[in-house]
Amino acid sequence: MSTWCTPEQARELWADAPLDDAALTALLGAAQEICEAYAPALVEGDVVPHRYTEAVAMQAQDTWNAFQRDTGDVIGFADSGYAIRVRPLSGPVKALLRPHRAVPVTG
Repeated sequence: MSTWCTPEQARELWADAPLDDAALTALLGAAQEICEAYAPALVEGDVVPHRYTEAVAMQAQDTWNAFQRDTGDVIGFADSGYAIRVRPLSGPVKALLRPHRAVPVTG
């Protein structure tokens, strides 16, 4: 599995990204897993589209923002002690992964 968004790329797209590399890497990994489940699959060797990179960074940011709020929706703790909150993909993230087309496509 190739990484769709590195910590360096995430920090370019997200000014307030966590400074802790381990925390950011964990967030990006979880975000990519969620995005991969929704996005059209890439073939081995394909270049990762920039919109996939943006989607992973945006999903990681959504998860991080949820982590910062105390909403009582913690579903587990990672070995690092960070709370993990799973967030469904937002509309903007979905749009980056599967853009709407002017002409519908089937199949």
